[in-house]
Amino acid sequence: MNQNIKELVEVSRFYGKDKTFVIAGGGNTSFKNGQHIWIKASGVALETIDEDGFVCLSREKLKVVSSKIYSQDAVQREAEVKADLTNAIVSTGNNRPSVETSLHEIIDYQYVVHTHPTKVNAVMCSINGESVCKELFGNQSLFIPYTDPGYILFKKVEAEIVAFTTKYGSAPQIIFLENHGVFVASDSIEEIHNLYETIIEKINGKILSPLPESDPKLFTSRILESIQKLHPSYATYTAIGLESELIHHFIKDSSSFLKADTSFTPDDIVYCKAHYLFLTLQGTEPEQIELATKQIASYFETYGYLPKVLAIEGQGVIGVEENIKSVLTVLEVFTNILKISYLSENFGGPKFMTPSQIEFIDNWEVENYRRKMAKS
Repeated sequence: MNQNIKELVEVSRFYGKDKTFVIAGGGNTSFKNGQHIWIKASGVALETIDEDGFVCLSREKLKVVSSKIYSQDAVQREAEVKADLTNAIVSTGNNRPSVETSLHEIIDYQYVVHTHPTKVNAVMCSINGESVCKELFGNQSLFIPYTDPGYILFKKVEAEIVAFTTKYGSAPQIIFLENHGVFVASDSIEEIHNLYETIIEKINGKILSPLPESDPKLFTSRILESIQKLHPSYATYTAIGLESELIHHFIKDSSSFLKADTSFTPDDIVYCKAHYLFLTLQGTEPEQIELATKQIASYFETYGYLPKVLAIEGQGVIGVEENIKSVLTVLEVFTNILKISYLSENFGGPKFMTPSQIEFIDNWEVENYRRKMAKS
């Protein structure tokens, strides 16, 4: 294995195994030389990635994405970009390159490590995210307001990198993306680690209300035990219930849950969908089952899909999915949503994605592909 690719695999696994940096299949990494770029394949987990988990593309052929005029229709445009990315592939196999390949290409450093750290996203998904970034990092970093992923984000970042480089004389090594995560870039892995350590250290210095320290534990309830009877489509699904001090902070009542009832980032939508169901249950057990059944049916009628997260007032949260692996992913991602929301109070409070931003992600072929990969 080429030494650079070996280092790329090692740094990918390092951050991929750390749940404070990468949740589920999120994040991506790359290495480039003069002719080629190696980037994580879409849907491949950083935690266990090896050399075969990367796609190699021609940098010369990738340049067309920057100069080409694409369709004004969003669906058609993204299909055209996907075709050009595919045309630039020089490696063998059926892996798809990350949708952020072109973005990695224009960052003027050999190594790029893009992650979604919980503490970084506590800032990125907060009301005061931009001002906090400027206060903590000044001209050391670039802040990009939320932009739909794919080609539109690529062109936005491309323009901002040019402006930054012109102003400061060198390309940014830290690029923060609102409601998304952070890109850290360097020509050495050692500096990648140093930059990440600096980012987390500075954010830690601003956190006056840290997360509750209690670990989550399993809980059961009549709703959990009856989950497969609550909707016909749940008949073959699996469910797991969790509770913790952090979870109870958000499920005290419906008002508390407003700070956790929708998505912060595209990854939240990919793995948990965009909305979560809060259940206030009263009466006898049969009455509670009846009420939950009605609310789930109403949710399905509203959104066109079943909730993957059920929050039961005062009890805990239930993850519901097709198999154990997918349920654990749902609970992992939703717990991270709670952590981000809790920590965002240190930075002005939570800032969720808007309905139009959610709609774009929910209907995007790229993210539907990632959902499919996550379940396989």
